[in-house]
Amino acid sequence: MTGYGQGQRDVGDLRVTVELKTVNNRFADVRFRLPAELAVWESKVRRKVLAHVKRGRVELSVRLERAGATAGAPTLNRELVEAALAGARQLREEYGIEGDVDLARILALPGLFRSEGPLYDVDEELLGVLGKCLDAGLDALGADRAREGQALATEMIERLGTMQRLAETMEEQAAAMPGTVLDRLTARLNALGGEVSLDPARIAQEAALLADRCDVTEEMVRLRGHLAQARAVLEKPDGQPVGKRLDFLLQEIHRETNTVSSKSSDLELTRSALSMKAEGEKVREQVQNLE
Repeated sequence: MTGYGQGQRDVGDLRVTVELKTVNNRFADVRFRLPAELAVWESKVRRKVLAHVKRGRVELSVRLERAGATAGAPTLNRELVEAALAGARQLREEYGIEGDVDLARILALPGLFRSEGPLYDVDEELLGVLGKCLDAGLDALGADRAREGQALATEMIERLGTMQRLAETMEEQAAAMPGTVLDRLTARLNALGGEVSLDPARIAQEAALLADRCDVTEEMVRLRGHLAQARAVLEKPDGQPVGKRLDFLLQEIHRETNTVSSKSSDLELTRSALSMKAEGEKVREQVQNLE
């Protein structure tokens, strides 16, 4: 699920901001944009974020801003510029590589500007403030994701209701299949006319065999059970992640529907099974966004 959260606090004249953004992803993936001085904080933060986010890509950034326009003003790294220019001359003179070094290329050099001293000290007080900002950001992110999750759940519950009604229709169509099979068999045999003698007992036996082959009672029982369980997961959440559970249930629903369709010799039942699979695919697309 997508979401956004931010936590911000001041420590003296230093403003600390922690931002978290999430986008849809089947797995949990955390990416950081931290000042180099906070690299030691990354592993602890990762564990904390993954305790809150079980699915989705998280982009976490930290900004530390000192009040005052001149605080920590960067200076030009002259040694780097001179080394770059000397290297360009060497390439031209020794290797015959032509080309000009312009301002745009110089400005693109990593480390062109540097601070004369640290803007802040990474001490226990700063780490404590960072932790509070992270907690506030995670709370805001969780609330934002919860709102989106509720909207998705409402839509999926409606689609599951449609699938349950389709399952009821499929059961009615399946119940009529044995009679349909017998009628078809009888019609085909009657088309033979008097060319062969027909044994009523043999006809009944063949009809029973055909009806047994297309019996989908067990599949329909399992299908209804999976649908009811999927709906219960959404309507009565237990506080645990639901995405992977729903993904598994939808796989099983798809499997049972395929079996019903393959056994069916009835066109209307096949059409209902196809409608069931189409609705299931729409739900599955949304499930990929759920935690």
